[in-house]
Amino acid sequence: MDLKVALISHEFPPHMFGGIASVCYDLAYSLSKKGIPTTVFCGTPGKRAIEEEADFEIVRLPYLNFPPRSLWFQVQNFGSLLELLGDYTVLHAVNPLSGAMCGWMKRRFRKILVTSVHGVPRYETKVFVNSPLIYWTLGDFAVNLVEYPLFDFLIRTSLADADHVIVCSYTTLNEMRRVYPKLNFNIVSVIYNGVNLDKLRRIVGRVSETDTGGSLSIAYFGRLYWRKGVISLVWAMERLNREFPDLVLKIFGTGPMERKLRKLVFKLHLENRVRIRGHVPYSTLLKEINMARAVVLPSLYEAQPVSALEAMALRKPVVAFDFPFAREYVKNNHNGVLAKAGDISDLSDKIRLLLQDKKLAAGLGQNAFEYVKKNHDWDVLVESYAGIYRQILESK
Repeated sequence: MDLKVALISHEFPPHMFGGIASVCYDLAYSLSKKGIPTTVFCGTPGKRAIEEEADFEIVRLPYLNFPPRSLWFQVQNFGSLLELLGDYTVLHAVNPLSGAMCGWMKRRFRKILVTSVHGVPRYETKVFVNSPLIYWTLGDFAVNLVEYPLFDFLIRTSLADADHVIVCSYTTLNEMRRVYPKLNFNIVSVIYNGVNLDKLRRIVGRVSETDTGGSLSIAYFGRLYWRKGVISLVWAMERLNREFPDLVLKIFGTGPMERKLRKLVFKLHLENRVRIRGHVPYSTLLKEINMARAVVLPSLYEAQPVSALEAMALRKPVVAFDFPFAREYVKNNHNGVLAKAGDISDLSDKIRLLLQDKKLAAGLGQNAFEYVKKNHDWDVLVESYAGIYRQILESK
C-alpha cells in the first residue's frame, strides 16, 4: 500500500511558531521531498484555507484564538477532519494535544496512528512550581496549573490509541517511563528533532553580513516565557555589562514574560545593552545569529529545542544550563558550554569565557555544526519516519 501521510498540529507557521511547528513543517517538507504525498492539517485564527507549500499541501482550519487552542481546534473541526482524513494511510499527530480525536478517526477509517511526544506536562508543571517566583506570569500560571489536567488528558488519550509513539529525546523517554508506566514501550522510538540544513544554507547564503553594527553580540531566540530562563540571561548580562562595554544582548521572540523583561532591563539600566526585538522575519533572525559570538539558551525544562539545533547548525556555540535534556545535544567544552543549573553567576562566567576567546568560540561552533550534521539532519531523520510508517502498514 502506498503511503499518504496526514500531519496534524494546531501549531504551524506563520500563525504559531515554536519547536513543534518547526518539526511539523520540516517533516512535511522532508517527506514530500522523498516523494511521499503529505498534507498538514493545522489551525488558523482566520478562515479555512488550502495552500501549497513546496511539494506538500496545507489545510488551515479555523479555531478560537485563545487557550486552550488545541481543544478548540479539535472541537470546532471534528466534522471537517472526519471528512478530510479518510483518504490517508497514515495519521500522524505531530502535536499530541491536537491529536486526541485521531484515535476515533483511526478506528473509523481503519488507518494507522502515530503520535509524537515533545515533553511531559507533569514534569513541566513540576519544574514551574519549583522555579523562582520571578519567572512566574499570570499566563504561565494558567497554562501550567489550571490547564495541566486538560493537557495531561489529551496526551494520555493520544498515547492510548497510537500504533507507534515517537519521542524526540531520551530524557523525555525516561520521563514517560515514570509518568506513563502502562504504555507499551515496545512501540516507542526516539527520533531526534532536526534541522533543514539546505534551508539554512539558502537563507544565510543570501544574507549580507556586512552590517554588524560594530558591536560584540550574544543572542537569545525563542518564546519569552518562564521555562526558557531568559530572565536569568538578563541578570547575567548585568554582571557582564562593565567588563564588555561594547557587548549587546539581542533577544528575539514574544511571550507573556516580555513586559517583565522590559521592566527588568530598565531597572538594571541596560536599555542600551539589551535589545528586545520581538518577532522578526526568519532571514533576519538567521542573520543576527550568524553575527553573534554565541547563542545563550538557559532553559529550565525542554524536550529538545529546535532553536539550539539551528544555532549549532550556524556554527554557533550554545550556552545552556546543565540539565539532563541539555546534555543530550551540548557536549560541555566540545560543541558548547554548560553552566551550573540555575546559577546566574556561573552562566555569566561561561558567557565571559566565549567573549574573551574568539578562537575557542569558533572551535566549539565548528564542532557544533559537525554534531548537528551527523545527528540532526532532516534528510537522514526522515528515513526513520518513513520506515516506521511502512513497518506499521506491513504489520497491519
